[in-house]
Amino acid sequence: MQVTAKQTLQKPSRLAAVRRLYVYIVALVSLVAGLASVNDLLDVLSRQWLAGNGDLLLHAAFVRTAVARSSGIMLVATPLFLIHWWLAQRRRHESDERDSVLRKLFLYGATGVSLGFFLTTTYFLIRDMAALAFGVLPDNVDLLPSNWLHWTLMAAIGAALAAHWRLVLEHDGDLGREERGGRIVRQLFATIVGLVALAIALWGARTLVEVGVQVSIDRALGATYVDWWRFPLGRGVSQLLVGLWLARTNWLQWGEVVTMRPDEGRSVLRRVYLYVGVVIGAVATLSPAALLLREGLLILFGAGGGALNELLNRMVDPLSFLPAGAAIWYWHATTVQREAAAYGESEQSHTARRVYAYLVAATGLALLWIGTAELLNALIDALLVGSLWDEPLATGLSLLAVGAPIWTHFWRQVQSAAGQKNAVGVVERNSWPRKLYLYGVALAGALVILFTLAQVIYRLLLMALGDPDIDFFSPQTAHLIAASLVAALFWTVHLLAIRSDGRREQLGEATPQAGTAGDISQRRADLQARIAALEEELAVLRANLVALQETSDEP
Repeated sequence: MQVTAKQTLQKPSRLAAVRRLYVYIVALVSLVAGLASVNDLLDVLSRQWLAGNGDLLLHAAFVRTAVARSSGIMLVATPLFLIHWWLAQRRRHESDERDSVLRKLFLYGATGVSLGFFLTTTYFLIRDMAALAFGVLPDNVDLLPSNWLHWTLMAAIGAALAAHWRLVLEHDGDLGREERGGRIVRQLFATIVGLVALAIALWGARTLVEVGVQVSIDRALGATYVDWWRFPLGRGVSQLLVGLWLARTNWLQWGEVVTMRPDEGRSVLRRVYLYVGVVIGAVATLSPAALLLREGLLILFGAGGGALNELLNRMVDPLSFLPAGAAIWYWHATTVQREAAAYGESEQSHTARRVYAYLVAATGLALLWIGTAELLNALIDALLVGSLWDEPLATGLSLLAVGAPIWTHFWRQVQSAAGQKNAVGVVERNSWPRKLYLYGVALAGALVILFTLAQVIYRLLLMALGDPDIDFFSPQTAHLIAASLVAALFWTVHLLAIRSDGRREQLGEATPQAGTAGDISQRRADLQARIAALEEELAVLRANLVALQETSDEP
């Protein structure tokens, strides 16, 4: 009887999930198809109306085909979407419907599609208007004579739909207070939108700096054509404005949820977004810095090659990333520290921090590893060849200058946490990011040692067997030995760390409990409750013992 009742309860739930899957998939697909068809139809009609015979592509057959195709899709997709959206909204008063993950996926997916049309057409509008403002001739932009109408209408449609989906989310009544599945969908959407906005803004800022530096170089060197900058500058302005607006809007909306629900501030996806922002900023700053340092060292060694204008032009691209990369790095690093202090850490956010720390440490180690090997190769070439040492030396020094501080900082940080004689140290030593990092580096080191030393021994055996074509005492052999020595160094360091972790666990320095402040508080409360229960039980046992003694003392 119980099995039958359970099956009866599960059956409607499964049927509701199937219904939602069908309704929301059809609604989303028809929405995308409808918007795409409207976009194509507005494009053709605006060009036909405003450009007329001036557009060579608008011959009669093309217009008929384009209008018929777009209209056909729109006439089918629109009622299909409206019917299925009505089916979805008909059950919006049911809590299960409002809280369903499929509904959240549809609403945030529809928001993303609407924002995509809005941002794309807005970017085109700002780009061409900025180019016109900077002096580009009207014939050289796509805005005129007809695209301005098409882009304006699509931007308005996209903005209106995005605002509509936001209102639907608010009217559902659980925005910021969703169940686990809906909360993850919202946080994932905010994370993706934030990272996309960050990339757009970074590229726009990079374009502006590149244009400014390149124009300055061209004018300083007396270039013959210096008016190329107008359209690229408009493109950079548009990218920067669109990216900053999207990033700001997304951050403010996410901040409203944090204000309403403070535990959102330590959610894992919010921390992932911030840590990824830190990584993006660091990469956009340190990689160009390493390239600039390498070019500078090559010039210092007299091996830069090319005329002055070629050297300067090679530096423009890496230099253009530095200002925006440094700003992104600083803002996200300070924000993640501020939010960790304000909202604390959850177990999941601690895991996100560890993944970030060990990932950056691994990146720094890779740069340090390659840089050290390149330095040894440069030394070998200088001693045995007498030339060809300048590029390995410049590469090695630039990689060391970037990789050594990164790896040293994060390695000390994680080692300090792992070396603590308390629960924090136990959790750090047993965490999967640490295990993956330590054993991954150990594996990489062992493989490099295996392949390089095997080749050295192979060359040695060929020489011992009298092969006349082998030169064992050559720079190639020295390079192999150097690579194996560098690998052995880092392999040993990480094996010692693995051994130290194991020795601490054997000594039992701390009980394997979670190391966050919240976990320690919970553990303390559990222990206090257990002690109170044991004391109560002990008091009962003592009372029973006294009663037994009194009974035995009676005559």
